[in-house]
Amino acid sequence: MLQKYRLNVDRSDGFLVWIETEYDSKGNIRVCDHCKELLGKIREMDKGRSRVWGAIFGHLELKSLYGELYSCGVDTLYEVHDRSLSTFHPEAYADNLAQIIIRTEPAVVLFGATPRGRELAPRVAARLETGLTADCTELSLDDRILSMTRPAFGGNVMATIQSTAFPQMATVRPGVFPIPEPFREGKGTVIYWQSTCRNLKDIINSEVKETAGRDISCAKILISLGAGIKKESIEVAESVARKLGGSVSCSRKLVEKGWFDQSHQVGQSGRSVAPDIYLAFGISGAIQHLAGISSAKKVIAVNKDPEARIAEVADQVIVGDANAILRELDASL
Repeated sequence: MLQKYRLNVDRSDGFLVWIETEYDSKGNIRVCDHCKELLGKIREMDKGRSRVWGAIFGHLELKSLYGELYSCGVDTLYEVHDRSLSTFHPEAYADNLAQIIIRTEPAVVLFGATPRGRELAPRVAARLETGLTADCTELSLDDRILSMTRPAFGGNVMATIQSTAFPQMATVRPGVFPIPEPFREGKGTVIYWQSTCRNLKDIINSEVKETAGRDISCAKILISLGAGIKKESIEVAESVARKLGGSVSCSRKLVEKGWFDQSHQVGQSGRSVAPDIYLAFGISGAIQHLAGISSAKKVIAVNKDPEARIAEVADQVIVGDANAILRELDASL
């Protein structure tokens, strides 16, 4: 079993990010966008004062990713170099990550709050006997003390948490920070870390669930529908989205009605999005929903009620029947 992790606060410094990868439509491996978001946020908070480590798992094909990671802020990349770990093994990943963290002694360890990140991070925290703040939507730094903000009490309040244990660990929702532009030449150091984990559990089958339509978290324009929308307006919204090159999303109410799959839901229990334009039709603006659009660049709200909560965050508010205005918009395009 791993040794206990009892770091002196004065020695802990720097950041470590778990670099999650995925395959694109052409079968090429790529760095998940949320990892770049985390690296950009680290640079914003720390101003380049501290060292940044990345930890990535896989085999030979990872070399093509080195330059991109260095240019986004990784100084030293630990590559857990083992063909058997090209497939996600949460127990083995956690063992290796914990050993790398013991070696590097970072003050902060960050994961994306993805299905894999949510499975992996608690295992690593347990091995290191430290805390974990899950599902964060904001981070800030004071010296080496990380303040981690996340929805609490069903999303009715936003709680800011500081950990007294090191390393300070958090999972962060994808889409809450912008993807930074590369800020330096892509050069750094890679350290190959040979996994010592043996007797891995056999993965009988691994299947990625296909979702209908485009991933709403990647959309630049989102036509989002809420409780004030009639079912027949969904087809109109899809027409508008096609004409604008966007996608259709929804609030939790419409998922509960069975009109949309959960993958289309924006908000605390859905997905965080960061479109250039977020067009909200018939959405009142529950705090859980607003948490999911905090990174949208421009919010346009269409609602009968001028006092609806979404009006407080919208850049522009159109007061009127959302169904009628949606039809007029479709006809005008």
